[in-house]
Amino acid sequence: MARSREEVIAAAGTKWNIVPFTAKLRETIENYDLRRVAIVALPCQSQFLYQMRTLPLLETDLHMRIYIVISLFCIGTFATEAFLHILRTRYGLEPEKLISIGITGDKLRVQFEGGTKFIDIREVLPYIQMGCLICPDYTGIFSDMSAGISENYLGYTVLIVRNRNVLDLLYKARNEGYVELQEAPPDVIEEIELKAKSKLMRATKYLSILL
Repeated sequence: MARSREEVIAAAGTKWNIVPFTAKLRETIENYDLRRVAIVALPCQSQFLYQMRTLPLLETDLHMRIYIVISLFCIGTFATEAFLHILRTRYGLEPEKLISIGITGDKLRVQFEGGTKFIDIREVLPYIQMGCLICPDYTGIFSDMSAGISENYLGYTVLIVRNRNVLDLLYKARNEGYVELQEAPPDVIEEIELKAKSKLMRATKYLSILL
């Protein structure tokens, strides 16, 4: 949870873990009596939040407190034990020494005590969780805004805005000097479309195998 500019900046980055997302979300919002929340989520979580906001089943006003849902682009998450086993046996990286894991282009960037290791992402793709393999959503189509990277423009964040409220907030942030905005060139749009279609086809393939 971040409630100031400094806390948002401190929370930047990626921490991969399995957590009871929705339970912790509800607990945090209610315990701190948060009234206007922006949530960063994955596409699958964004779909749940969309359903909760559209057709609330809980006898609370939780859905009314969620102001914006921001989805990250996602190819899937890794089966934890298998992924850690690969890091340990192939690269000698012990889990307790890991600091952070991120994606830079087609490489996994693994920061650990003592340095940084770059791993070709194709090496670990076989260890994506089955639930992710049958997920068709790359950008989080149920979110208010999606955020991710383009391999051709590393250093920029690609944003897909889906409602006027978010667009107005972005323009306000630009006008006040917090962000710089520019229209994405055609090759970025083509790249995101290709990745979205690839994930959809992957989901279709694995669903056909399971069925």
